[in-house]
Amino acid sequence: MRRYYRNKNYYSIILVIFFFSNFPLLFAQDGISKYFIGIELNGVLCGYSEVLVNNKGVNDCIEIDQKTYISFEALGRDINQKQAFTYHLDPETGNFIYHDSYMEQGVNKISASMTVIEDTLRIDSHSNNGSENVFIPDNTILPNTMFFPYLKEDFGRGGAIAMTYRVFNVRNGKVQDFEYKKIGDEDLELNGKTYNAVIISESDPDTGLKTTYWIDTESGLRLKTESQNNMRMYLTDLSVVSRIKKGSWDDVFFIRTNKSIEHIRAITSMRVNASLEVIPACSLDDLNVTGQLFEGELADNWISGVFEVKHKRYYGQYAPELDYYKKVSEEIAIYLVPEDMIESNDSQINTIANEVIAGETNSWKAVKHLSEWVAENIDGSVNGGSARETLERGNGACGSQSLLMAALCRAAGIPARVVWGCMYTLVDGGSFGHHGWNEVYMGEAGWIPVDVTSHETDYVDSGHIRLGVLKTKVTVINFREMEILDYRTR
Repeated sequence: MRRYYRNKNYYSIILVIFFFSNFPLLFAQDGISKYFIGIELNGVLCGYSEVLVNNKGVNDCIEIDQKTYISFEALGRDINQKQAFTYHLDPETGNFIYHDSYMEQGVNKISASMTVIEDTLRIDSHSNNGSENVFIPDNTILPNTMFFPYLKEDFGRGGAIAMTYRVFNVRNGKVQDFEYKKIGDEDLELNGKTYNAVIISESDPDTGLKTTYWIDTESGLRLKTESQNNMRMYLTDLSVVSRIKKGSWDDVFFIRTNKSIEHIRAITSMRVNASLEVIPACSLDDLNVTGQLFEGELADNWISGVFEVKHKRYYGQYAPELDYYKKVSEEIAIYLVPEDMIESNDSQINTIANEVIAGETNSWKAVKHLSEWVAENIDGSVNGGSARETLERGNGACGSQSLLMAALCRAAGIPARVVWGCMYTLVDGGSFGHHGWNEVYMGEAGWIPVDVTSHETDYVDSGHIRLGVLKTKVTVINFREMEILDYRTR
């Protein structure tokens, strides 16, 4: 049985792998090939990747050296990102033997290296001097970012219509079953050359995120990629360097609405007619919770209907003492333990939690102390990462700050989780944007929402629309319409 290896990257460099993974041939000389890849966000060419492939590398391996530049805007901030990669591939299978990566975004720099040793993947993080050994089970596909020989053989040559492979999922570090389906065939013309491509759809087992690949049936190269998160990559030429413009994540994350509400934090109720595609898919139980009702239709990943939001302020009525949580149900207890991205067992997180709530026995007062600490000590940014990474960096996006808040609460013995959805903002004079915040468990009062990113440290305004509990590292909202039917403020 062939084994295809792929690196287990840390979450902080997932975007690197997700963006740049197709390298069609531009020219070849003395075993060295050069490629230029165009990167589009929401239809705007905002980056490129220049790649050198040496087919006669050290120990007869294939060496890939890649340099990438991306320019975009997010939340009104101009961001330039530089990336560099090295791969050493087994020429017979396309498996990588060694891989290192580097990403620079402002003052933030991340680097790591991965080495395959038999059935073990050794990961060394140069950023935090950490290392990890990952066991790779038999018959697991860990594809490199250039060749997809199993897709070429099964779909391009074998005539497969649908296949399920056991694949290492770089987004969550798990070995999972991925489903692939053939969409069709196409003679794809890229940069003056025609490729015979098989078009294949991939579905992520965690999120349901669908990505479409164009695979060269001759070489197994991934020629083009389109994803539901509005990313597109394709072969181009040297002129891409001078043609790129500034992309905008705001165009993806936000949708304009029909009302401008100056005092967002004073919104006490809101009714919104919504039409949006969400990944992962939501259930009615996700949408109908305390403080929010939904009436409408769910069809696969699409939500269409009216949200009625009215988050009542909680003032700590009947808040339990901290000892209360030692005997909660299993359903609640899962939000007391550490998990991936919420490292509540980290020594530094525990130290801060204990110092912040020192002497406090009331759980709601403890929550307010912790949420105020995050709001005051963690700056807003577009950077992702886990709770520990956010703490070390001192800044983070809404999701990262919420992960840290959840970790601090759990370290203090209080059940907490991260929820995701969208909230009303003043971007473009009134809009809804993708957002994440927290819910903490207060015994008889149930789950109480707080939003440290918005400095709503003991409540959330009623411009927050909840779509679910965060269970995956990737969430996507493709807005079609968000119309405010009515609202009230204090």
